[in-house]
Amino acid sequence: MSDVPSPESLPPVFSVQIASKVLGIGKNSTYDLIKRGKYPVRVLVIGGRFKVSRYDLLSYLGAGQTGDAA
Repeated sequence: MSDVPSPESLPPVFSVQIASKVLGIGKNSTYDLIKRGKYPVRVLVIGGRFKVSRYDLLSYLGAGQTGDAA
């Protein structure tokens, strides 16, 4: 069984399968959510393949945001 990659260590654009692994979404659910337009992050279609950007994934996870405004 493969490990879940750290979102910060991912390349700028990567497969939707990797994003789903990070998000804990199964393969069948991934494609069902994409088909219905309900995948939790923006999905890019590049060369006929579904891709996700690291920026979008990190934004969804709330990572990389600055501290609270004082």
